[in-house]
Amino acid sequence: MFKKTSMFIRAALLLAGFGFMTSEAYCLGTISGSVISDLQRNKGDVVVYLKGEVGPVHHKTEVLEQHHLTFIPKVMAIPVGSNVMFTNHDKIDSDVFSVSEDNKFNLESTKPGTQGKITFNKPGAVNVLSKMHPEMSAWIVVTDNQYASVSNRTGSFTIPNVPAGTYQLAFWSEKLKSQGSTTVKVEDGKIAKVSLKLED
Repeated sequence: MFKKTSMFIRAALLLAGFGFMTSEAYCLGTISGSVISDLQRNKGDVVVYLKGEVGPVHHKTEVLEQHHLTFIPKVMAIPVGSNVMFTNHDKIDSDVFSVSEDNKFNLESTKPGTQGKITFNKPGAVNVLSKMHPEMSAWIVVTDNQYASVSNRTGSFTIPNVPAGTYQLAFWSEKLKSQGSTTVKVEDGKIAKVSLKLED
């Protein structure tokens, strides 16, 4: 009898814990939208992000790869304090540097098959270049928080797991300009739809 009661209690606690975790998972919202531009080719690689500090920052480690003298991805977004690993997959030596304000760095040599790591401690857009291969260029956008997304070729973007609240939605683009700011209200368990009209 005691054994059955103990098993029942453990099962009840397990179900209660699962219910708690499930309720926590749905106490967040999603921002989903699209970049609107007259030129289709400019809709991609737009970084959309929440302005300012939004709770504790969760640092990441991302990888910026070199393939056939091209940086992949062309644009990435990371929260402040995160690391980027620069990996050379080509069969020739290379280098990686940036003179962008507040996030300057210089990896003088990245030999084939090797990695170099840089930590980005200040928000801002970082233009990644190579002295050995001037045709190479990429962008790392360092944001105040982890709520950011890079639009795909059609202009679509999604920012998941956003705490409920009202936020200012900002963007960065190498080619486009904004037509005013956008405010978005996020509710628990719901999707906030937005459209960003940008000038070419």
